Amino acid sequence: MLQERGIAYWQSVRADLEEVPFHDAIHQCFPDGVDACKILDKPDHFLDLADKKLHIFPFKDVKTCWFRLYTDASVAKVLKLVGLDSSPEDDPVGGYRLDGHLDEIVSILDMALIMAGGLGRQDLIHGILAELQTIVRGAADVDERPPKRRRLDKSFLAEETNDAFVVDSVSVPSLGFPVETLDHPSLTEFAKHIQQRREPAVLTNVLGHWPALDKWKSISFWLEITLGGRRLVPIEVGRSYTDDDWGQKVVPFREFLTHYIQRQFDHGPNSESANGGQTGYLAQHDLFKQIPALRNDIAVPDYCYLDAPPAEAGSPVALAKAKESAKRTTKPIATPSMACSSSSEGDTADEADLEAEPQMHIWFGPAWTISPLHHDPYHNILCQVAGKKYVRLYSPDHSKALLPKRGDEPAPHSRPPEDLGELSDVLYPDGQEQDTIDMSNTSQIDVAAMELSPLEDWDDVYPGISRVPYVECVLEAGQALYIPIGWWHYVRSCSVGISVSFWW
Repeated sequence: MLQERGIAYWQSVRADLEEVPFHDAIHQCFPDGVDACKILDKPDHFLDLADKKLHIFPFKDVKTCWFRLYTDASVAKVLKLVGLDSSPEDDPVGGYRLDGHLDEIVSILDMALIMAGGLGRQDLIHGILAELQTIVRGAADVDERPPKRRRLDKSFLAEETNDAFVVDSVSVPSLGFPVETLDHPSLTEFAKHIQQRREPAVLTNVLGHWPALDKWKSISFWLEITLGGRRLVPIEVGRSYTDDDWGQKVVPFREFLTHYIQRQFDHGPNSESANGGQTGYLAQHDLFKQIPALRNDIAVPDYCYLDAPPAEAGSPVALAKAKESAKRTTKPIATPSMACSSSSEGDTADEADLEAEPQMHIWFGPAWTISPLHHDPYHNILCQVAGKKYVRLYSPDHSKALLPKRGDEPAPHSRPPEDLGELSDVLYPDGQEQDTIDMSNTSQIDVAAMELSPLEDWDDVYPGISRVPYVECVLEAGQALYIPIGWWHYVRSCSVGISVSFWW
């Protein structure tokens, strides 16, 4: 069936790749001039070269040209796999083939989006993936065998006849200091709240028009939209980005479902029998850019277009913004999503972009995925699509008592490559082995440990913590939580959960 589809589409992809405008940043990789045909002829060589450049330096220091080369070499490698690496004149028959290469092709394209933002070729890559989606869907339509989703483990399912995620809650706390609730506030009412009250609020009856509330509960929906689970996603592995055993990796979506979502029902959330008991969290990822079709299932809350007040004077966010404003310089194009982590993206996000459109991220994981106590430099509306989340919030007025981490913490989990040779002395002078990172937006206080051991004398560990006031909520599916700029918040999933956050 795959061979029966014409090669005209893939030839058009090749033609697009051969067009390299004179002003394209990719020319900076080749001072003597770049011939697009060289990339098409040797995609593995140029992809390996670009990959090395992306990994030797921090993303912020990588020249834009290397992101462009990584992207074009990725598409060129896909053309090689489908048999369109040679021109039609050299290969008039067109050895069009996908069988046996589909998984690899999808992985290559997703890595181009994740690592390089698909820079300069976003529409082309999304078009290829849409073409592959059509092919896979067509193959499924003529397949007489039962659909794959019928063969999933029943532990995925609420019932044998249902393919919805099991969202049974675990460890839902009783609330002693509930967040104020606003039932479908008007824009005027919400504007008054954020300007005068400046406090968190649970928003009810504001997401009922989202198709995601129904569609995203379905396992078969996620498998279909990720090309049978082939699409790659970056996940965080470990309890918290503040822990020593925390890490990041890129996995096929089906692996994420099987190893981290399903594991909870097969073995329990603390099991050692799968993944060493580690938690996998698709956290703070702009999946909407990677899979644009998901964007049709949500809508940016109108509240995000209101003029929001600045951070409270004297708060850590206000002081940090003032300091950053004093030294701000023009930043290069920043596209790679893997450059952003839960601990640092708030400090590096492009503020100009947020002024034009709220920044959206998806959070998807099993129970006991957590975001440690931290604050963000933007206003946030956190929308719960499936499952439940427990959120505890502290006012920035109590920042000092919340024991912020240092502004020059050793960057966790970052060690210099062992094969740098002579470059080692240049990149890591004076024996420096790690970069530093500003972790001052993250608290030293382990709220998750406090939850698990409520009878312990935590004042002995964190002096005075029992006297610091907070508010809390359990966010239900279909509800949203407004988190004011600079407010410290700790978030824990009480079940399999999917959320979308909007920063503005």
